[in-house]
Amino acid sequence: MAVYNNIGDGSQINPVTGNGPDYSALEAILKVWYKDGVENLLFRNSPVVKSIGKTRVEGKQQNFAALYARGGAVAGNYLLAKTKAATNARNAEFTVKQGQIFAPVSYNVKEVQASMTRRGAYMKIAGNKFFAGTESLRKTLAAAFYGSGFGEIGVIENGGSGYTFTAATPVDITLTSDAVMKIDIDSELVFKATVSTAETSAIATATVSAINGNTVTVIPGAGASSTSIPDGTIIALAGSTDASGNPVLPMGIDGWLPVKALRTGATWASYISTAFCGVNRSVNADALAGNFVLGTSTEKKVDTVQRLLMACRRRGSEADLIVMNDNDWLAVAAEIQADNTYFTQTSTKSKRKANVGLDSISASFSTNFIDNIVDDPYCPAGKFYILDKSAVEYWSMTNADTFLNDGIAGNNPGKQDVESADNKGKENDPYKLLVDDYITIQPGEGTFDGPSNMVTLQTYGAFVVTNASVCGVGIFYDATRAAETVPYSSILGVV
Repeated sequence: MAVYNNIGDGSQINPVTGNGPDYSALEAILKVWYKDGVENLLFRNSPVVKSIGKTRVEGKQQNFAALYARGGAVAGNYLLAKTKAATNARNAEFTVKQGQIFAPVSYNVKEVQASMTRRGAYMKIAGNKFFAGTESLRKTLAAAFYGSGFGEIGVIENGGSGYTFTAATPVDITLTSDAVMKIDIDSELVFKATVSTAETSAIATATVSAINGNTVTVIPGAGASSTSIPDGTIIALAGSTDASGNPVLPMGIDGWLPVKALRTGATWASYISTAFCGVNRSVNADALAGNFVLGTSTEKKVDTVQRLLMACRRRGSEADLIVMNDNDWLAVAAEIQADNTYFTQTSTKSKRKANVGLDSISASFSTNFIDNIVDDPYCPAGKFYILDKSAVEYWSMTNADTFLNDGIAGNNPGKQDVESADNKGKENDPYKLLVDDYITIQPGEGTFDGPSNMVTLQTYGAFVVTNASVCGVGIFYDATRAAETVPYSSILGVV
């Protein structure tokens, strides 16, 4: 079909049709204009994981000791006191073992040659793939931070109806926003009865094929045949356990500050008495497993936060990091705007005490001021943490600071430019990636299009709470996840 436009002499208009003459021959000399660069459409990274301390470690395990009780060797009667003198100090030794995450990237000679300059590609294919691999590592580490090493990211909640999986038949499932942020197209998921169920005993597997808001389309794997996926089923990232069902991802904060069974009943008693990193924490759960509060129906969310803050302060916490999901933060900020009792400004700044959308607010309790209330969208909604940053670290055998640093300061908005991974300071040999100790390159693999490199980004580490007594976890009473009303059972660690 002829293309008519106004290129050329605009007076040459057909008076009958109103169309201009056919200038398709002239169009042959016009180019397509391309904007340089590649836009980043991925989710932001976790501000909390990026901000906590990183410590390089070695060895098969890392141990640390904690004094959790002073004993009862004290009395006005010396004879009575000395009978307990031998048991005055109670100590526990935690044994930390490294988890691991791998994000492999493959590129071949043809891809390198085809994208050497701007004339051939928006950016170098190797750099594009490398950036995607780095983002995968960052976001999966954020998922691990809020888990317990099993790759858990969410729970099936479909009004009691669950879902039915049949192999290769797409199914739309609904996930909460914090779970959606931890997956992507082609992520492989496992569905299992409990967090600690081995993947070999999973109910089903599925691959993500599309994400639209909170609706995630998954393609069930082989073996699923009218398989029932009931509400309460745990959703986890595949490849997060070994053949025996042991967790292989880095230990996360849900292990150090557990909320199993809302810390009540026989289920909690059994869980907390089971050795964690070699320690039976049941002898003093608040000291060894952190403080815990459960919101009540008669209090606001801000009051629930206040109670946990008070519990942490009793044990000497600096409480310099309050973490909650951005949906919960929105609700808390709205409450603070109308509440002048506990939350106030800590300076003479003229801005309002709290403005919806700010990345932090100032909170006052006694002489302690909290200047870093962080909304982390990776935090499971309905759950929040009060942390003492001196007691929370990522212990790693590999360089974690480099790949976690996305160039965004603190909790500020923004995302890293995809092209930041294009040359990495190696403009003269741009197809060679910056090599650090979190990168392994295996050259020489053969492909149909020529030799290729397999570049693997990896981290070996564990999140560690060296002093659980000055940290805490809370569950809001309604556990509403903003517009996503969800019962307690879906708060990870409960089931």
